[in-house]
Amino acid sequence: MYNLVINNDTISLDKIEGRTIDMELVIRPEDKENGYKKFALRFVQNERFHTELCFRPDESVLKIDRKFSGNERALVHQRRCLVNGDADELKLRVVLDRFSVEIFINDGEQVMSAVIFTEQEAKGISFFAEGAAKIDIVKYDLV
Repeated sequence: MYNLVINNDTISLDKIEGRTIDMELVIRPEDKENGYKKFALRFVQNERFHTELCFRPDESVLKIDRKFSGNERALVHQRRCLVNGDADELKLRVVLDRFSVEIFINDGEQVMSAVIFTEQEAKGISFFAEGAAKIDIVKYDLV
């Protein structure tokens, strides 16, 4: 388990990578008076490709974006979801298998999913925050 603060930075963490994982995240502002502007999780990532999950608390919108996933087909690359609940805390469960991602929002109140065609060698995961976001991360490998 990781408990960390990301402040205007992008980070990668030891042992947080892979294409078959189950990861739980809790994201909240470090300082409620000066909340973060954006949180992003990039996964299925290498030097050329990635898929991004992005949350902007001021809009309460969670977006999954596959436009940099390496897919040339004319697919819908972005999906958006208006997040219900407390803006001070967002709970995500991200389940990645080799060709798809499922995102469970706030204990399953809402669910998003997408197919990912990125090459299997793309296993990187990184975290970004604009402003200071406090994040709890628990990751399990699936077999």
